[in-house]
Amino acid sequence: MSTRASQQAVYLQTKPWMPFNNGILRRVVVVLAVVAFLVWAVNELRQPDTLPIKKIHALGSFVKVDEAMLRTVIAETIEGGYFAVNVSDVQRAVESLPWITSASVSRIWPDTISISVVEEKATAIWAKGGLVNHQGAIILPFEESYPVGLPVFDGPVGMERNMTEFYKTAKQVIAPLGIEIASVNLDSRGAYTLELSNEINVLLGREKIESRLERFARVYKKVLVKRAAEIARIDMRYSNGLAVGWRKLNKG
Repeated sequence: MSTRASQQAVYLQTKPWMPFNNGILRRVVVVLAVVAFLVWAVNELRQPDTLPIKKIHALGSFVKVDEAMLRTVIAETIEGGYFAVNVSDVQRAVESLPWITSASVSRIWPDTISISVVEEKATAIWAKGGLVNHQGAIILPFEESYPVGLPVFDGPVGMERNMTEFYKTAKQVIAPLGIEIASVNLDSRGAYTLELSNEINVLLGREKIESRLERFARVYKKVLVKRAAEIARIDMRYSNGLAVGWRKLNKG
């Protein structure tokens, strides 16, 4: 072996070993310990008996839904303690109740669930089943919970919103006459007919509906109100006038 090779071999054998950095090792150990602690803590906090929910606060104006009903639904939905409660699940459960249009759910430290609800407002009975709310959507609460005195909407499926908007306008025109709208009928051709609370039918047709309605209100107030009990229907589908259909009154 040459002198040069021998010296290289000696050099390789005597190269100093770099020891592991004790500072890095300590940091790694600390990080692992923190992670392990966090995993343990999260698992413990999610246990059902850790910070259990003890109170339910229900907020809102309750007419068709009572606080006891909300408490029952929430209690059936809650699983686990404060940190384990899925507020989205609770919200969906509450909003699935009849007469609830929307709900918001939040947690209040350390043991409370707070829920705020907005009830549906019924505008009319839908002749094909259910109710029409103030936005023109169909809702399906139990029939025994229907409000008293609602008008009836009878029209093609899909026209609920249009009929609701028309009803709101018609109601403002009719109200000063001291009568109410008992039903709104919309036929397949798009023609409107109103039945009033005094059993008079007002035929408005498909065109210039609002102006015809306003003309009816003026004529009724000035001329027809005194003979309202004798009138069966009023046809407003004329350009400058109207036609009155009289009742056949029994005499004797």
